[in-house]
Amino acid sequence: MTDPHDVGDAWRALGMQLAELRKAAGYTQHSLAPKIISARSTIANAETGRQRPDRSFWERCDEILQTGGILAASYDRVVAFQRNYQRRKAIAFTDSVTPALGDAPLPTCDVQAGPAEETSSALGTTADDTTIVTVMIEGRPRRVQLSRRALLHAVSGSLMTPFTGVDVALRADAVRVDPALVEHFAVLRSVLVESDNRVGAAAILPTARQQLGHIAGFRRAARGGLHDAFLRTEARWAEFAGWLSDDLGDRAAGDWWLAQALTMAQEANDAEFSTYVFARMAQRAAEAPDRDRVLGLACAADRSGSAQAPVRAFAALQRAHGHAIAGNTSAFQAAIDDAHHLVISASADSDGLGSFCTVPYVWAQEGDGWRRLGRPHAAITCFDRALDAWPESYRRERGLYLARTAAAYAAAGNPERAASEALNALELAHLTQSARTRREVAAVGSHLTRTFPTEPGVADLHAALAAFAKTT
Repeated sequence: MTDPHDVGDAWRALGMQLAELRKAAGYTQHSLAPKIISARSTIANAETGRQRPDRSFWERCDEILQTGGILAASYDRVVAFQRNYQRRKAIAFTDSVTPALGDAPLPTCDVQAGPAEETSSALGTTADDTTIVTVMIEGRPRRVQLSRRALLHAVSGSLMTPFTGVDVALRADAVRVDPALVEHFAVLRSVLVESDNRVGAAAILPTARQQLGHIAGFRRAARGGLHDAFLRTEARWAEFAGWLSDDLGDRAAGDWWLAQALTMAQEANDAEFSTYVFARMAQRAAEAPDRDRVLGLACAADRSGSAQAPVRAFAALQRAHGHAIAGNTSAFQAAIDDAHHLVISASADSDGLGSFCTVPYVWAQEGDGWRRLGRPHAAITCFDRALDAWPESYRRERGLYLARTAAAYAAAGNPERAASEALNALELAHLTQSARTRREVAAVGSHLTRTFPTEPGVADLHAALAAFAKTT
């Protein structure tokens, strides 16, 4: 077996090659960063092998340094070398799940696979090429092990048949709908959530829409408790489609999908998910002209009667934002305290609906609130605490909160740090194709250009934004 240190040596050799080519072309790390839509720290870490950017990073370096594709070709060789090591070390399974999914009917199945922002607690890793997906079935967590190849197949929608061995071509008008399909769609949704964090919403949304069509067909054919189980499943997929649409900047589609999710959740008498969707509506209202509705929607979430602490914490955070928008500092702080207490009380049972609502997430939301209240230094402290503990898999949300950190630094009169954080956020926006993050970085860039036009870092950010615009 290849010694794992040799893999690290291969990445370090690739980084040294970048450093040599960069210097030969007359660039410093600082001057190259905006040209390749990256942060200086990313280049520095890549050159020492501490960070392993994806192929697009090396392609951009090749283009700017005019290497003729040398770095991308070297990257491909390193990745192939690493994969060979991983194949030798990986446990023996390929595309299928490790545990067989049960054949017992699941008419009362309550599917609580991770919501659009949820991966770190619901998805873990084992061997280098496997992932563990957690889904909630009848209130109990089930862990399913998948290969990384299966995740890639999920992006194109080709995972369906090999995943469970269930014939998903089953006609909607068949006499019997297999109850195991409810769990199947719960697991598949969790896989797509994980894939979304890796490849972005643009690659995932078409698959999500396709699977919603399948689920609707099975729901129409099902009866009794199984019908309601499919309805609850469909509600969760609709909310996921709304989240993806929002991230791509299609707010009208996000509105429609979320309204569908709420209607189906209430029809199925699903109090937990109704609470969650009301809270999501409040969250979205805070970013739209309907800010006056945030507090009312958050209170509607509270009235829906969730018993799960993470969901109630998520609703409390929206209440906090409603108070911040109204300028009520004491009520904002009280709601934030409620959220902190609920999250801490739920720490022993973090799988399931709302499990993304962790202590770092609450800190990030508190930072948003202080920013709305005109307290940028307090916001910076909260954002820093959140990002220090942020899960690596939440790349898109890290980019979003880096953009908001940049806005806080700009408001605090620190243009150099604001530009640096904005560049880091822009790099993640490029990797995850997040329209939300790109918009927020652009807003920071416009503010800095107007207010601090002579700052070198601001000029770098302006150049990076211009380069980014050419690629989109």
